[in-house]
Amino acid sequence: MSTKDFTLLPEEQAKIKSSVYAVEKQKLTRLLIHYTLIDSYHKFRAERVPYPFVSAASLRPGSIGETKEHALHNSALVVMVDGHLPPKLRKHCRCRENNRVTKKNLSTIAPDLPGLEHYETNSRYMHHENFGNLLKLLLPLDFSLLIQQPIDEHNNQKDFQLSHFHVKIERLTDSALRSLGVYLNYFQRSLYEHGDEFIDFFEHKFFEYFNFYHNAAGRRSAAALVAQLLARDKLTGTVFLASQQDRRLTLLSSNGQDQNIAIEQYVLLQLNPDELAALKSWGKSTALDIRRHFLVHQHNHGAVVILRLRYGHTKAALPSPDGTLKTSYNIREKWVKLLQEAIVPIHQDELSSIAFPVAYHRNPEEPAVSPTAHGGIVQTNSTETDIG
Repeated sequence: MSTKDFTLLPEEQAKIKSSVYAVEKQKLTRLLIHYTLIDSYHKFRAERVPYPFVSAASLRPGSIGETKEHALHNSALVVMVDGHLPPKLRKHCRCRENNRVTKKNLSTIAPDLPGLEHYETNSRYMHHENFGNLLKLLLPLDFSLLIQQPIDEHNNQKDFQLSHFHVKIERLTDSALRSLGVYLNYFQRSLYEHGDEFIDFFEHKFFEYFNFYHNAAGRRSAAALVAQLLARDKLTGTVFLASQQDRRLTLLSSNGQDQNIAIEQYVLLQLNPDELAALKSWGKSTALDIRRHFLVHQHNHGAVVILRLRYGHTKAALPSPDGTLKTSYNIREKWVKLLQEAIVPIHQDELSSIAFPVAYHRNPEEPAVSPTAHGGIVQTNSTETDIG
């Protein structure tokens, strides 16, 4: 690979939406990438254990998920809502007074939490300088965290804050299947309209809709159920998920306008020495400081960067244009397609990302390490999902 293989596209300053939600989502994304990916990588290094980079094949939609859990890898499950969680959804996301983020509740549920004696009430607000420390403190706890803008006694909306911890996601899978099936025009009203065989098919495809393997369980199952719930009620929000099995950070986002869910994932990617040298050389010609802004770790065998993957839904996983009921299905037809792969910066003062196709350009079993000959700067559409 040489520097001529890279192409600099016109840089576009990412457009920050006027909503506070977009800005705070961007901040949370950066914090969680550092916690789930970068911090995990350094934990493996500290224990002198090779980091389990994902294979190129596992980045492809519909790929079989790994069942092995890597104990050194950090996990996370966070639900973020633009505004506040409506009361009718609290039966599915168990938010009670006893799991609100207070020192008393933390002492009761997790008395051995390190650093609890230094807890500051205001650190639960996202604008607080110690919010990131509180987030890392609570992420290892069971179940989910909830970030929202609660309503006070005068019906005024507060600032974004980590309002609840130990949030159980409780929802029947059948209810989620029916909601998604009606939205996609596979059902009119009942989940059982087409018989048991069709239910088996649709349950298989339900988790594929979120780019999970069909046997998703635990955090991934909970993330799918709550993401579909937010989308069903046309709420703007994002579910952040990372597990010890798939070693990636997944964002499932609803836009508040329709029931579609946007899928975004981040993984660690290892570059070999030739790729790194070519990338650095090319970066100099484009005024990009590759080492400072893009490298998680440089070593004798190359370097580690962060790869962002964006996925969309195929025609089979979209509503019928005219709203008519779908009368046929094919279990082999994919519901998710890969839209974009790019190396993203690790610092917020750099907005550009570098096109880096991996999933369909590598040996399927090889860890994702190489760019194609068509690398280049990708114009970012919004800073709400770029890290820095």
